[in-house]
Amino acid sequence: MEKKPEPISHRFIFFHATVAFLITTGIAWVTPLSFSGFRTDQSLSRLFLFLSDSGAQWGVLSIMLFATVLVVVGRTGIKKRILTAILFLTGLTVVLVTFAFINEFVTKPFFASHRPYVLKLEKEGLLSADKFYALATKQERSDFLRKKLAASQNSKIVQSLDSDIREHWIAHTGFSFPSGHSQNVFLFAVILAFLIQHLVSGGKRFVWIPFLWATGVCLSRVAMGVHSPIDITVGALTGGLLGSLVLISGFLNRILPEKQAGE
Repeated sequence: MEKKPEPISHRFIFFHATVAFLITTGIAWVTPLSFSGFRTDQSLSRLFLFLSDSGAQWGVLSIMLFATVLVVVGRTGIKKRILTAILFLTGLTVVLVTFAFINEFVTKPFFASHRPYVLKLEKEGLLSADKFYALATKQERSDFLRKKLAASQNSKIVQSLDSDIREHWIAHTGFSFPSGHSQNVFLFAVILAFLIQHLVSGGKRFVWIPFLWATGVCLSRVAMGVHSPIDITVGALTGGLLGSLVLISGFLNRILPEKQAGE
């Protein structure tokens, strides 16, 4: 009788995900991180913006392509590589888009939590948070915010606001809870860590890298004032759990080379 391959253990990945989550939430809640990187005179503002953007479209797309390269490089034959790449990219896209859609159009509107920067602008007397969110669409809010900031050039907060982060605020006028960036990056970090562990030589030594990136993205959202600690805590937790479910489902096992899938 042929010996059945033992199931792949994910405990190593789960351990790193848990540690990263605890570190992320610990820094977000214990340190004075909120609004520590949104002004021109704050040295880390541009770094936080870069980290934040790496968890959005261009960053996620780049990492998806990198992950796809990891998946296909161990395959032999053009046809097999193409089929594997299509299967992987399609499955990953469906997972990310589905959960992002639910978060953006179901979860966030249900809780209708105001973004921290909106509350800060309200405190400065520049707008009413309730009236701001009474506007029907994100585009209407963005247009309103752009005009309001342009008309408030004498305000200290507007004068000190980094120009690129100002544009970031204007672009992100949806509800705050939970953080979509945090959910996406922790979900992606779990998947990418799995691929690194099994497809990179000595990959166990590098599993921490995706989680370091995910932590940086989450913390950047708090530092720029677009999310609160509770936003990224729930987002990171949700993303980590969803990523764990993807691993447990066995979907990623199918794209491993046969030898590794059976180890």
